[in-house]
Amino acid sequence: MSSAARLFLVLLGLLLAAAGLLALALVFGLVQEPGLRTSLFALAGDPVAAVVGGGLLLVAVILLSLGLRSTGKPVPDSVLQTSALGEIRITIVAMENMVLRVVQQIQGVKDGGRRVYPTPEGLVVQVKIKVMPDLELPGLVSELQEKVKGYLEQITGLVVHEVRVLVENIILDQVPSKKIRPN
Repeated sequence: MSSAARLFLVLLGLLLAAAGLLALALVFGLVQEPGLRTSLFALAGDPVAAVVGGGLLLVAVILLSLGLRSTGKPVPDSVLQTSALGEIRITIVAMENMVLRVVQQIQGVKDGGRRVYPTPEGLVVQVKIKVMPDLELPGLVSELQEKVKGYLEQITGLVVHEVRVLVENIILDQVPSKKIRPN
């Protein structure tokens, strides 16, 4: 949810809470001005007004909780590993650059993007690649998965749970020529 929507929910919740509290205060006679008499004071003791005030408060609490709750679990920007001497943090960007290094070392493969994120089972690596034509994809992808997994585990000491590879495109040797339309 965007911050503007959250701000709107909080402001609307506060407005409804104020209206609900005012309605309940009038119903129970908590607001009395000796010189001030308006039609609002006719709500004193009215059970319908009490229900409306309570309903407004309930809706206000719901809107405030929606507006103020956290947007979910933030994705960590680093992974913590502890050793006998202390803690070690490895950033996600550093691990993604390690994956890039492996991809660049495989002949006929170009990097199309990579993403690393931690899970309870270990790291999950997503790699998008572009490959040269006429390469045997099952063998190439298997080699890439093994090298990425082995390199990350060796360098970081973290468990790589899964390496997902998406062959995004085939790299063409020549730029395709434009089609000529007959007149």
